[in-house]
Amino acid sequence: MMKWQPRKKAYFRQGVALQYLGRHADALAAFASGLAQDPKSLQLLVGMVEAAMKSPMRDSLEPTYQQLQKMKLDKSPFVVVSVVGQELLTAGHHGASVVVLEAALKIGTCSLKLRGSVFSALSSAYWSLGNTEKSTGYMQQDLDVAKTLGDQTGECRAHGNLGSAFFSKGNYREALTNHRHQLVLAMKLKDREAASSALSSLGHVYTAIGDYPNALASHKQCVLLAKQSKDELSEARELGNMGAVYIAMGDFENAVQCHEQHLKIAKDLGNKREEARAYSNLGSAYHYRRNFDKAMSYHNYVLELAQELMEKAIEMRAYAGLGHAARCMQDLERAKQYHEQQLSIAEDLKDRAAEGRASSNLGIIHQMKGDYDTALKLHKTHLCIAQELSDYAAQGRAYGNMGNAYNALGMYDQAVKYHRQELQISMEVNDRASQASTHGNLAVAYQALGAHDRALQHYQNHLNIARELRDIQSEARALSNLGNFHCSRGEYVQAAPYYEQYLRLSPDLQDMEGEGKVCHNLGYAHYCLGNYQEAVKYYEQDLALAKDLHDKLSQAKAYCNLGLAFKALLNFNKAEECQKYLLSLAQSLNNSQAKFRALGNLGDIFICKKDINGAIKFYEQQLGLAHHVKDRRLEASAYAALGNAYRMIQKYDKALGYHTQELEVYQELSDLPGECRAHGHLAAVYMALGKYTMAFKCYEEQLDLGQKLKDPSLEAQVYGNMGITKMNMNVMEEAIGYFEQQLAMLQQLSGNESVLDRGRAYGNLGDCYEALGDYEEAIKYYEQYLSVAQSLNRMQDQAKAYRGLGNGHRAMGSLQQALVCFEKRLVVTHELGEAFNKAQAYGELGSLHSQLGNYEQAISCLERQLNIAREMKDRSLESDAACGLGGVYQQMGEYDTALQYHQLDLQIAEETNNPTCQGRAYGNLGLTYESLGTFERAVVYQEQHLSIAAQMNDLVAKTVSYSSLGRTHHALQNYSQAVMYLQEGLRLAEQLGRREDEAKIRHGLGLSLWASGNLEEAQHQLYRASALFETIRHEAQLSTDYKLSLFDLQTSSYQALQRVLVSLGHHDEALAVAERGRTRAFADLLVERQTGQQDSDPYSPVTIDQILEMVNGQRGLVLYYSLAAGYLYSWLLAPGAGILKFHEYYLGDNTMENASDFQAGSSAVLPTATSSALEQHITSVREALGVESYYSRQVVHLFPIPQSHLQIPSQGFVHLFL
Repeated sequence: MMKWQPRKKAYFRQGVALQYLGRHADALAAFASGLAQDPKSLQLLVGMVEAAMKSPMRDSLEPTYQQLQKMKLDKSPFVVVSVVGQELLTAGHHGASVVVLEAALKIGTCSLKLRGSVFSALSSAYWSLGNTEKSTGYMQQDLDVAKTLGDQTGECRAHGNLGSAFFSKGNYREALTNHRHQLVLAMKLKDREAASSALSSLGHVYTAIGDYPNALASHKQCVLLAKQSKDELSEARELGNMGAVYIAMGDFENAVQCHEQHLKIAKDLGNKREEARAYSNLGSAYHYRRNFDKAMSYHNYVLELAQELMEKAIEMRAYAGLGHAARCMQDLERAKQYHEQQLSIAEDLKDRAAEGRASSNLGIIHQMKGDYDTALKLHKTHLCIAQELSDYAAQGRAYGNMGNAYNALGMYDQAVKYHRQELQISMEVNDRASQASTHGNLAVAYQALGAHDRALQHYQNHLNIARELRDIQSEARALSNLGNFHCSRGEYVQAAPYYEQYLRLSPDLQDMEGEGKVCHNLGYAHYCLGNYQEAVKYYEQDLALAKDLHDKLSQAKAYCNLGLAFKALLNFNKAEECQKYLLSLAQSLNNSQAKFRALGNLGDIFICKKDINGAIKFYEQQLGLAHHVKDRRLEASAYAALGNAYRMIQKYDKALGYHTQELEVYQELSDLPGECRAHGHLAAVYMALGKYTMAFKCYEEQLDLGQKLKDPSLEAQVYGNMGITKMNMNVMEEAIGYFEQQLAMLQQLSGNESVLDRGRAYGNLGDCYEALGDYEEAIKYYEQYLSVAQSLNRMQDQAKAYRGLGNGHRAMGSLQQALVCFEKRLVVTHELGEAFNKAQAYGELGSLHSQLGNYEQAISCLERQLNIAREMKDRSLESDAACGLGGVYQQMGEYDTALQYHQLDLQIAEETNNPTCQGRAYGNLGLTYESLGTFERAVVYQEQHLSIAAQMNDLVAKTVSYSSLGRTHHALQNYSQAVMYLQEGLRLAEQLGRREDEAKIRHGLGLSLWASGNLEEAQHQLYRASALFETIRHEAQLSTDYKLSLFDLQTSSYQALQRVLVSLGHHDEALAVAERGRTRAFADLLVERQTGQQDSDPYSPVTIDQILEMVNGQRGLVLYYSLAAGYLYSWLLAPGAGILKFHEYYLGDNTMENASDFQAGSSAVLPTATSSALEQHITSVREALGVESYYSRQVVHLFPIPQSHLQIPSQGFVHLFL
């Protein structure tokens, strides 16, 4: 009796045990493995047969086994094992079938035909397991056996299997060769079914390599064969294949027609699997048409059918389609969920190829979401699977996706590496179409590396290969890419021809989506070239195509840029309409970025329309959206827009708050360019507030960041802003230094823009020297600015240069030369054809004519400004013109006409909701009514002026309105209210450092305090006012006329101060003040006459001690008199004794008696008495002082003031010789 070997016995026991566990397939694999070790073991053979008959396969296996018994092959281990292996394969037990079939090969047989059948079965089993390498090996062995046997049917089948295997691996050349052999053999055999299979496979290969005409012809032949055979199922499938080719050719209508015929046949047959395939194809067709909603509805039908049929493979395909559609709708989260389900099913089915595709899809989603690390992991998974399956084409796609991910990460060298591998694979498989597109991918990576020459070469290679293949689809893509390349480099002139060539191909492309994109890009190129009408033309074409495609996203993009083009053409209504359409589409698409952009664009349009409050509402919506989507960069952008808007309406606290938040966000994000911009924005607000030190600090921060970024252009800009800041700080010498540094930085730069910036720096230097009073130097720089502007033909800058030159000549007193410059400026603005600048030029020319006293010409210019403003429907400009006209008529004393224009100014300001202009108009109306003596109405308007100034936190306007209210309440004898308003105005004037305003307000406050009986405080304010007037007149570089206007106010202060001091009994101080006022004007005139300049001043305020010292040097009594606001004051002084007597004499009813008669800031002075009247008053004074009447015989010695200036003194010494 033969003893069992332990190993063989183990196989038997394993088989029995697995059989009892119900694991029948594994049990059969165990028996087969044992037989491979011992083919002669009858017990193992019997055990295997018994196990097979007790398994669920009995019904299908028993008839075959009975035939084997009849043929006496039931004892042949090879035959039994191979039959069981093939039954396991049919039942879907692929792993077990591989074990059993390979065991059959180990057992062996002399029959080559039987071995061939096992090779064929093993190729199918390994294929089902996803092991394409082993599957292809067995297919090749199957083919060799068929050829050896002369079995053309087997050979035909093997070629078909090999062709499908090579196709799946992306080896299209080998696939094409094998399917052609399959077709030839099928034709020889007159096997219609095999021929149809070969033609269908050839159609798929032709489609993959882009040979669409041959692909379509192949599938059409299949349809014809199916109809001849009355095989409706095959006909339906081939119609679906035809539809796919039509889609690849861009023929949507024929594609849908084929897919609908496919669907109809499937429904007629009641074949739900085929119905699902048809719905899937329809979904793909509508996806191509970018009708994603309809595409998703078809893919949902597929999903429902798959779940009804419990077909996981179909369900997986449905999820793939749904994910792709969701991705194109920018619904990335939903797309991710669909592709995750796709991947899960692929893993359940152990379909490695499907796992690779799902991983690739998920990688693209993560890449779109910015999660590049996860994207790379998924693309690497796809690559590993493709390598495992030897799928070369899939490996190329994986390398390409990895290259794109590295490109997005900014790792351009890595991107080039992977795209080069992608190119290598496409060259190895001789896939010219793939080579073309890969050249495009490499070009993108090289472009990102700044290797523009290499990038351009790859773009050209793409175009050349596409033209060589006569592939107009690929040629069109290459043309589009070349246009985009040049566009990205700002080479819009070079870009336009490529886009135009694309559009010439578009009728053959039948690709409305691509045509729309190119129209969009061509519109952008023309927009950047300043060809706004051409831009509108192409954007409108883009929009029409997007509407035909029902592509909401592309419509949104078209509306966005079309609106910007209309805005550039100043067609704000059309621009607003386009941006509102964009907003509506963004909301329907749930696209946060597009919604944010629409809101921002609408805000910008409202800024252009001067509706700042309307703009703010849009910017606030932007901010809310940024918070909702938690996008910090969008948040920073919204803060910047809000800050800018609030700065424009002078709500500086809010502006500062928003720009501070903008800066904080950029700092958190470590965004240096963003930080730079934020510091610049903060500086602009501080500049508007007059907080120049803070503004300068911001610019210093900006300069530091600019140096870190190594951006000389930015540094030059910041130096310029620092110079302007120093100008505002009135530190002109330092400002000049910064402008010179700006010029030094600009020397490093080339191009017209840097030359223009140099010209503008010259203009700023001219402004500095003008402010320093060095008008000759200022004019030199303005002339350089003008020269640069003329060389570049920059008309706007020429206008600015002429303006500077005009101001310089006006300051030097050359009013006629100034007039010439302003007239040239007006000519330039006419050449520019820009109505706004023209109106401004008329306004400035009107102002100069007003200064010259040419009121008619001033009115003519200002009326031209007003008419232009009305033609432009520019309400703000109209308001400015009305304000100017009101001012001229007020100077002319035509107060009723002045009121009409100021009322018009107010009306426009209210209609346009412009609080700044409202305040201005209220203030001017108040001044006009004050001039008319209608003080109650003046108060009403000034209170409204104050209210608006307070709302806007405009400190300068508040200062002016407080001063005006104080003056009018003084005129109404409401002295307590006058004091209150003037004190508030004084506080603000001191805070703002506005010394002239401070001096005027202190003067008025002194008068009001005097009138209210507060003489001590009145004395203090009048002293301070007089001292400030003195300082301002001494330090400021002012014209003689302006000095005289200040002198009138100073004289009024001296006279009022004398009255107050006398009332307080301070006769000695009153005498000192009287002498200061008397000698001040003489000193000014003496210096100016003797030296011809105003930069030296020998005068110092006279004190009582100096007066007494002078009296002590006399030989007799000294009588000093002073005319002060209606009173004649006289002091009798004696050498060594000082003031002996003081006397005051009221001059009569025709003079002002007390403080209530004064108007603060009034330039009116008391009329000088006639000589005879004054002589009578002096006689009375002499008598009151006890001086003898022979005064008339003595000489009265006055200080030697020239006769031409006798209107100035109202007091003086009389030396009496006794």
